[in-house]
Amino acid sequence: MSKSNEMIRLASQKGYTFNKAGEIINPKGKIVRGSIRKSKNSSYKTFGIAYKGISRPILVHRFVAYKKFGNIALEAECIRHLNQNSLDNRPDNIDIGTYRDIYNCITNR
Repeated sequence: MSKSNEMIRLASQKGYTFNKAGEIINPKGKIVRGSIRKSKNSSYKTFGIAYKGISRPILVHRFVAYKKFGNIALEAECIRHLNQNSLDNRPDNIDIGTYRDIYNCITNR
C-alpha cells in the first residue's frame, strides 16, 4: 500500500471526517485549515496529520473519496472532481473514475 493511502486510512482511524462543504473536520470537531498544493495545471487542498513525529500531507479529495466509497477509492485509477474545479471537495462533486473520464470532460466542454 502506498504511503499516501496508508495516511488516508490512518486519518480515518484517528477520527477525521468531512462536512457537506468538503471541509476536513478533526477528531475534536474543528475544521482543519490545511493548505493548497499547486501542480502544473491544478491546485489541490491538503491537510496534515502527525505520524511517527512527522506531519504528512493528505489530499482532501482523496480522503473524501475514501470516506465516501471505502477501499475501492484507494484502488481507483483516479479521483474526479465532477465540475472540474480541483478545489471543490464537496462529497457530491467527488467520484472515482479514469484519466480517460477526465480527458473526455475537458475535451467536451
